[in-house]
Amino acid sequence: MALIALVSAKSCGVTTSAAAMALASRRDVLLAELDMSGGSLRHGLLSDVLRHGRPLDGHIGLHKLPQAHWETTESGQFTPAVSDHLWPLDDTDARVALPGLTDPRDAAALSAAWPGLVTVLQLADQQLGWDVVVDGGRLVMEGGRPHPVLTPAPVLYAADLVLLVVRPEEASLSLAIPVAQALQTALAAHGTGGRALGALVVGRDGYPAQEVGRELELPVLGQLPWDERTAAYLSRGGGAPRGLARSPLMRAARDVMGPLREFANKRRLHLQMRQAQATTPAMARLMQQLAQRGGQHG
Repeated sequence: MALIALVSAKSCGVTTSAAAMALASRRDVLLAELDMSGGSLRHGLLSDVLRHGRPLDGHIGLHKLPQAHWETTESGQFTPAVSDHLWPLDDTDARVALPGLTDPRDAAALSAAWPGLVTVLQLADQQLGWDVVVDGGRLVMEGGRPHPVLTPAPVLYAADLVLLVVRPEEASLSLAIPVAQALQTALAAHGTGGRALGALVVGRDGYPAQEVGRELELPVLGQLPWDERTAAYLSRGGGAPRGLARSPLMRAARDVMGPLREFANKRRLHLQMRQAQATTPAMARLMQQLAQRGGQHG
């Protein structure tokens, strides 16, 4: 269970990485395509997936959220108004996607929809036990924080974990460094904390992951290989290539999801304890005693 958002300073394979992670998850999963420059899943990976014998059309997806009533039933399930906008990622009932915008000009109309969408993503994560993977696209900054219209800022601030996707090469790192610094500051001020930010490295040719982390001053929380064959399928759809589940990208995505989920859950527990400490004197004393005991044995 985790709400994980992927962004980049420049196109570095965010959508492909997010799709691979969603398809590789061993849990039920929701892939939310929240790239404000427009989505590509509906014309790629989702184009061949039918629901009740019908293909995906323009009446479903992120651009229709302002008209949807984002509510849930008493049993904690999604109402039809929510479920109708979630499209299957494959032929199972375990993986669904929220297709992205069909027109970037619709981004400004989403301001009223963000609170409801954040609630739905958190419900899927915390109540239904799903993994939630967000494709946040290329990050646009304004005044040192994510742009309120051109990025899914409310979702980034609510995420357990935000991954800055980078290639291990000079061109990608030089653009990512200032974005990492600004985003970390913004998450500390408005989100779940600066430690929510980490790096996801795409490719193995170039700087080693440890060097990427030093350059960005971020922990590298995962690395995926550059797998053109699998990436082409995840980007453009069509028939799934033979041995998809055993491809280098999908194997690596499976391997990375477990540690990411564990990291996110530890952060959430830490934040919950800090909140309890701030509101409960007894908890504050207990935390102080534990800290002192840890210092004696450190």
